[in-house]
Order: sequence, then structure tokens, then C-alpha cells
Amino acid sequence: MLSNLKIDVDQIRTFVCVAEHGSISRAAEAMGVSPSTVNSRIRALGKELDANLVERSGKGVTLTPKGELLLGYLMRSLDLLEEGAAEVKRLKSREQPALIAADAEIGTWFLPQVMALYREKYPDVHTNVMLTDSSIIIDWVMNGKVDIGLIQGPVVHKGVKAMKICSSPVIPVFSPRHPLADKGVLTARDLTEHRLIAPGQPSDEWGRIRQWFARQKTAFPQAVTADHPETMKQFVYRDIGYTFSPLLAVQEDVKSGRLRTAALRPALPIHRDAYMVSHRSLPMRRVAAQFRDYLLQEAFAS
Repeated sequence: MLSNLKIDVDQIRTFVCVAEHGSISRAAEAMGVSPSTVNSRIRALGKELDANLVERSGKGVTLTPKGELLLGYLMRSLDLLEEGAAEVKRLKSREQPALIAADAEIGTWFLPQVMALYREKYPDVHTNVMLTDSSIIIDWVMNGKVDIGLIQGPVVHKGVKAMKICSSPVIPVFSPRHPLADKGVLTARDLTEHRLIAPGQPSDEWGRIRQWFARQKTAFPQAVTADHPETMKQFVYRDIGYTFSPLLAVQEDVKSGRLRTAALRPALPIHRDAYMVSHRSLPMRRVAAQFRDYLLQEAFAS
């Protein structure tokens, strides 16, 4: 029965290539394999069909009558296989992309890294990413405008499933030319004497940073305000001051030497958490589900 046949595509391609070239050695060269590999595949195919498929002579290789009969079928099967593979690729290219929304903070410190890793593993999968406020993202998830939202936690909303996918410690960062760049371990008193780059809008995270200074009985540093994380980082590059940032947002800059960081004594117990939110009951596009699974199982798993 056909279901019992053990014929693979390599054997089929090899047999067709030998028929086209009339030579084991030329077929091997065309396929980029050794002549022994070609011989092995031809023998395996003949053994599986219990038939002598080729005849050898000093001039090369010719097909037997059974080989000639088989050639026509195998060529048609290869054409059908290639047609099917091409159609699958066309369907995949027409598949709806994953729709993802992220808030501005996540779009700065988390999304670039995770998307780079995701695209490296799934280069042919399409994703559309939009940046907006967290409250809007929740609304978009609830009404089905996006499949997945990426926002800072904690998340409290009965209509969405929220899963923490990353937690990054918040650390002080400096330009390499800053007086504190090479100190190693710093105290609140060290930091208060230098200009700080801080957001203009209050937040829970920066409120806790203020509390850390207050607990050390140290004044909060003189600050220059900037409303966007990337602007704050650019200010640090240009020696306008130092700032506090999630490690994940600056780790490439730290590795390259463009930015420096330092340990704090006592430690600053603050982490920036990224949460993935999705609707509790609405169906999710296949590619969006794949992205979700990647985040949960692989991205920053360590």
C-alpha cells in the first residue's frame, strides 16, 4: 500500500536529477552532495520499490523502462509539492498581522529588545505595533481593536487577562564623563550634589525614588525635567545630568560604554514591570497567539 512506502523528497529529487544529467557525478555536483550520497539515495529508492531503476555504463547512467515510467510520476509529484508549498507561503503572507499596542514607556525600554528577538526567530511573521496611553490600550483590547497590549503594571481590570512578562531593576545611569561614572558604589548624598534628569509629570516610580532620598535624610537633587524617556537619555548622553532608568532600557548602551551605571547603598528596591494584557474571551489571531506564547515562554525567560 502507498501508506507503507518509505520514500523521501531527497530520494525523489536525486532520481530526477540523475535522469536529467545522465551521470551520478554530475548530479552530485548539481545537488551539492557527494556521489556516494547520490548512489545511496538511488539504491534506497530502488529497494523500496523492488525495482532496478538505472543502468550504468562507461558513458554514464540511463534509466531502465521501469525508471522511465517512474520518472514521469515523480516529476509530477515534485511539481505538485512545489505548487503546494508556494500556495502555503501565499496564504501565510496574506494572513492578518498581530495587532499590538504599547504605552510610550514600554515602547522605549522593553518593546525594541523583545521585537528584535522575536523577528530574529520569526522573520516572516507580521506585526503592527501602535504606541499610546495605557488607559487607551485597555479600551482597545476590550473592543477588539488590538489583540495584545503591553503596559506597565500593576494592572487592575476585570475584563482583561494581565500577565507579567518582564521585570527590570531601576538604576542610576551616567555619561562616561560624569564625575560619578566610575565611583562604583554611591550613596544618596553622592547623588544629591549633582543635577538629575527627571520627568515633569509625577509617577509612582519617581515618588518612590524621592522617598529613597528622604529615607537617607538627603534632599532630592536639583532636577531638569523632560517628558519622554528617550529625551531623558539624550540629556544624559550630553552631560546635562544623570537619571534613573530600567536596566533593560540602557543595557546595550552600558555594554558599549556609552553609558555607565553604579550600585547604590542602600539599594534602591524599585523595578519596572511590563505586563501583557489581552481580552478574557475574544478570540485572538493566530499570529498574535504565537507572539503571546513567545512572550510567555521565551522572551527574557531568564
